[in-house]
Amino acid sequence: MRKLVVSNFATLDGLFDGPEGDIGPLFRYFHPDYHADPSFDDYNLARLEAADYLLLSRKAFLGNKQYWTGMRGRADVTPVRRAFADLIAERPKLVISDKLEPQELAPWANTEVIPRDDAARRIAALKQEGGGDILVLLSRLLWQDLLGKWLVDEVHVTLFPIVGGTGVPLFAKRPEVPLRLVRSESWPGSGKVLAVYAPDYMLAEAQSD
Repeated sequence: MRKLVVSNFATLDGLFDGPEGDIGPLFRYFHPDYHADPSFDDYNLARLEAADYLLLSRKAFLGNKQYWTGMRGRADVTPVRRAFADLIAERPKLVISDKLEPQELAPWANTEVIPRDDAARRIAALKQEGGGDILVLLSRLLWQDLLGKWLVDEVHVTLFPIVGGTGVPLFAKRPEVPLRLVRSESWPGSGKVLAVYAPDYMLAEAQSD
């Protein structure tokens, strides 16, 4: 049975994005000592290597496509980021959207667009198959909806050593599912801390009785 694994990041004050969807201001005070450390990139590549599918919202799909397509072939890109750019292009992608147009898929032609109303059914069926993970990158509203439908197996949150001050919070609302910490890891060279949580659906069911 496949796992659905979420990979997101947040600032120390719980922000996922900057004001008006611009993430740049969140990194205004990012310590310069941390820019060159590859730990977070290594982790992201390992997560992608473990996945058979990427699951994305329309916004996350378009943002990742633009960013990583631009990274391919650049001489100043580190080997691990070049490997990630190549692999994310190769992996099959599922995009949950009612608005994504066919012309927006290029050059990522290995992308299937799933209507929002059919998302939970399709993901549940895909999870029943054997194979590698279904990896969700960013897409916070999408995976939080799937969490409420008991379809998420792991939530990976990387805390960045930044206080954003204002912006978009990681959680749109409090999830009705308790989260149990199963693993944590720190990368001193980057100042980041990874926390891996497993939703406790049995406890959620007991609490709802």
